Amino acid sequence: MPNQEAESSFQKIVAEWGYPVLVQKVVQGEEINVIGLGDGQGSSLGLMAIKKLWITAWGKIWTGVTIKNESIIKAAEAFLKAYGWRGAFELECIATEDKIYLIEINPRFPAWVYFATGAGLNLPARLLRAAVGLPVERDSHYEAGRLYIRYTYDLVTDMETFQRIITRGES
Repeated sequence: MPNQEAESSFQKIVAEWGYPVLVQKVVQGEEINVIGLGDGQGSSLGLMAIKKLWITAWGKIWTGVTIKNESIIKAAEAFLKAYGWRGAFELECIATEDKIYLIEINPRFPAWVYFATGAGLNLPARLLRAAVGLPVERDSHYEAGRLYIRYTYDLVTDMETFQRIITRGES
């Protein structure tokens, strides 16, 4: 008899996202990600690895730190070489003591792209320079131990102002 909780979770996913659904064994380890920019010819215009320290209920980064992990950087370089990737990407991985498991490839910059800029790799600027045919730096120099903290901002305002924004698109 199937696990009722698992069946219910599966049905919720199908209801929200539809088919197909990929089901796989859970891999325990540290979540590490690489943000990067491919040149379309198998090389990098910049790569940075991070470890997520604290995530939201939806798995989004809330706090992270830059890391130097040769295995994940080599995996990202192999990805670029194998696919000739052009443009922005994020590789989401789970690292165990002896293996790195790729869980997701996002064909875009992640929401935390400013983390890379703040750590010294302005990848959006490099993408723009490449797009318009200007010379682009290719180094991936950044310091390990740079901390990223996402925060929210509470705003208190007049309800009338909010209503004007919602109904008229103006403040």
